Amino acid sequence: MMRIFNYFHTYGLLLATTLFFLCVACQSQLVNPKAPYFSITTYETKFYKEGTTFNLDDNSKKPLILNFWFPSCPPCVKEMPDIDSVYRLYRDKVDIVGIQLIGLDSVSDGSDFVTESAISYAVGPDNDGSIAVDYSVTGFPTTVFIDSERNIYKSWQGEIKAEQLRKIIDTLLKIEKP
Repeated sequence: MMRIFNYFHTYGLLLATTLFFLCVACQSQLVNPKAPYFSITTYETKFYKEGTTFNLDDNSKKPLILNFWFPSCPPCVKEMPDIDSVYRLYRDKVDIVGIQLIGLDSVSDGSDFVTESAISYAVGPDNDGSIAVDYSVTGFPTTVFIDSERNIYKSWQGEIKAEQLRKIIDTLLKIEKP
């Protein structure tokens, strides 16, 4: 009986210690990871000309919000007016970029939708899906909040409302102030 206790005590303690250090190591890697570089060519919107290149610019001093969407996604379409109204309110303090998944919908579907919806913020296609992969997008819509140091602050999966967006942006802007 004592032998079994010693076995579990020794190996259980070893296993618990190993798991603890693995978890701590994993957590430190997940805290505020740097946002992966991306570049898109925008559709025509109120504040962006068609064909403008928008990229993750390390020199920008504004936080950035990425919204991953596609036109045939009902919750994506439903949240876009809220995102647009928040963009109009915060556009001097925060950049917002809509990144369209290409697959179920084409580039022309996305461009037509953005024009018909009178979207103001930058929107463009993720032609090969690499941006969505780089940002670990697993569902749509997904909204990623990036601080001015280009660290990922927060990720929101599912439809987001204007009130939720404003709350997160206000918190992000408070953190940004020295």
